[in-house]
Amino acid sequence: MRQKNIKKNQVINSFSVIAYTGLMVLLWLILSGHYTQLLLWFGALSCGFVVFMAWNSDILNGDIRPEQLFLKVPLYWLWLIKEILKSNFATGKAIWANNYDPEIFKVEASQKSENGLANYANSITLTPGTVTVFIEGNLFVVHALTKEMGDDVRSGIMDNKITKLEL
Repeated sequence: MRQKNIKKNQVINSFSVIAYTGLMVLLWLILSGHYTQLLLWFGALSCGFVVFMAWNSDILNGDIRPEQLFLKVPLYWLWLIKEILKSNFATGKAIWANNYDPEIFKVEASQKSENGLANYANSITLTPGTVTVFIEGNLFVVHALTKEMGDDVRSGIMDNKITKLEL
């Protein structure tokens, strides 16, 4: 039985390494934009070094699952981009019309991991008009430019979406 668990963990770990390597290569290719032979070699060396460092620091322990990296995260990013655009227009409108009423409030996060909490805090801050000011445990202090922007954070939609990511 123990031999079976060890073999299963090795398969999960190797799958994590392959997924992480694929993600690093894809990210490098997208962000680089230069595809000369020399730069492709530098890119391969850079990606290999990042994967090697992740392997040595025991990050690739099976927690990274490809279905999250390649399906859930891009879908969340698309939703977040839509929210950022909506907030941009609302923030611009509030400032242009001189119609803002800033507020500071507390909101509780449902994430259990530090990664989830950081993703939630960063997502709040990325949306124009709201900023995560302070974090204590799973309680966030948030500044919002208008009551409507604060209501968006308090609605818990973003919190639920990040909790469903399970990263």
